[in-house]
Amino acid sequence: MLSPRNKRFIRISRCLAAMLSWTCLQSALVAEVAILANRTKAQITVEIVLAAQPLMTLTIPAAELRPVFFEHSAEVRFGTQFAPRSFRLDSGSAYFFRLSSDNQGLDLEKIGLGQSDLIAKAPAPLVPGSVAKATTASIPVLLAVDENEPTHRSIWEARLRTRLQAASEVLEQNCGAKFKVVGIQTWNSDEHIRDFRLSLLEFEHEVPPDSAQLVIGFSSQYEIATGRIHLGGSRGTLIPHILLKERALQVHEPERLELLVHELGHFLGAAHSPEPDSVMRPLLTAGPLRAARARIRFDPVNALLMSLLVDEMRAKPIRHFGDVSFPTKQRMAEIYEVLQAALPNDPAAAQLQQLVGNSHSRDLVQDVREVLRQLTRFAKLEQGRRQAADAEAHGVDTLEPAGDDLTSKYVREAAAISAEFDSPDAAKAMILALGIFVDDGATLRTFPATKTFVLQAEAESEREARLQVLGEPTMRGRSDLVRHFFVSGHLLLTMGSAATRGIGIAKEVIDSNGGSGFSFADMAANRAGIAFAEKTVEGKFPLDQLARGFSVDKFLPEVADLEEGLSSEKFRASFGGTDTAAFDAQMEQIEQRILDLPVYRVAPVQ
Repeated sequence: MLSPRNKRFIRISRCLAAMLSWTCLQSALVAEVAILANRTKAQITVEIVLAAQPLMTLTIPAAELRPVFFEHSAEVRFGTQFAPRSFRLDSGSAYFFRLSSDNQGLDLEKIGLGQSDLIAKAPAPLVPGSVAKATTASIPVLLAVDENEPTHRSIWEARLRTRLQAASEVLEQNCGAKFKVVGIQTWNSDEHIRDFRLSLLEFEHEVPPDSAQLVIGFSSQYEIATGRIHLGGSRGTLIPHILLKERALQVHEPERLELLVHELGHFLGAAHSPEPDSVMRPLLTAGPLRAARARIRFDPVNALLMSLLVDEMRAKPIRHFGDVSFPTKQRMAEIYEVLQAALPNDPAAAQLQQLVGNSHSRDLVQDVREVLRQLTRFAKLEQGRRQAADAEAHGVDTLEPAGDDLTSKYVREAAAISAEFDSPDAAKAMILALGIFVDDGATLRTFPATKTFVLQAEAESEREARLQVLGEPTMRGRSDLVRHFFVSGHLLLTMGSAATRGIGIAKEVIDSNGGSGFSFADMAANRAGIAFAEKTVEGKFPLDQLARGFSVDKFLPEVADLEEGLSSEKFRASFGGTDTAAFDAQMEQIEQRILDLPVYRVAPVQ
């Protein structure tokens, strides 16, 4: 446990870090952005006023919007010579023009996006030297197609370059981002995979971004059927892979373009929108864009989310979401909360809010670092104690600590350390730290969705020191199940339940193709780790009680009777795939086995 002295040291360190962070942010937050949307049926032209600068004329077509980037302060003017109107723009806000009640002029209305928009703000003075930010953020892109693309490279490369250029123009108008092709390549996709989640994971492994910031893959191995279908996807803001299904006869080029813009929007922080004509609506239906003069449009809320991110990307290199400033993350989290309330049954905003929540807390990374530091020290002491005992009993001094008991000790120690934190995220810190701590294969350190956080929480030298003393903790006598259990818990807090479950399945399918084979024991450890993390964060298992009473057998059921080592052929012969009733039934049995553990049926662990 942390001594009072160590606790005081942590608090002082946090205060100093916060002061230094805020000092550094002062210069980073000079540039600001607001969104102006035109909700009328006619094009409008307004003036943007910046101190010590010429008036900037801004034309906004009907039903479209434009971002306004500025420094310190800006004012928008409109109306007539006899009835001029002006409004000071608040940074990080979205506005829309509409016809006045008498239909004779324009009104400007601010969109409420959280608590900060309810707070009255004193008008900021127009600071001399304010300038409009005319430059854009340029994002290098690698385009990739799989071997199932039926056309010659001269055809598909031109088609995809043209599509990305058209998408880039839409994004540039709506948030100031440009996408530039810096490379073209192909990859071999697994013909047997018919689950898009598995294809995305395979694509992430097969095609690294290298010098590009974003890899966009186009797979032609899927013959898309009619009905509601999954045409593409990614893992979230600034995570460098987007995968799209390219073989779809009933989907024409206008819809393919809209799909690409939609996914690029997610890459830049956009969530799903309740507005039916927004490109960020949850379900993109074929047909509407084929109408003459149809245009791809963003809603102002998502345009603001993207522009907040792009505004920072124009000022400094932003490769990962962890590089984004704390105030920007705070504002984005606030907006995601509003979108989540507007679409309560849609997971997109909740997943993005979770991504922001895990990265925008100034204390969470430091808490995880502290748990890792203290656990490594404990592991070293435990290693020495075990080796001394073995030397005394057997005359040897090289035996590594191992077993379920070692795992239980690590969890109890992590819970005791985290319980000392004066933080609402203490349980999160424990779960995140344990995932990193037992991950001797660097899965979390290299996975795009977790890499940034892990690198912030543990330096390479610290990782090497940890691996020296980790020993061989097990669950049910197996070291691999420890990783599955706690890495799944870490992923749950980073990506959410659905994505974590999908990744677990995808990993096993990949293993069935020439690897260790599909393992339902691994799947049981994955699901048990998810359940443990969920209930711990919810408070069902208080940290002080885990510190006294965690043991492996309480949280992971027996798995010895579950099938393992299934090749892809045997797996398909037995279950038909991962989207069949037979597979679902097997997973339901595993889930029930976990829920039947006494710890989930009675009072919390003591």
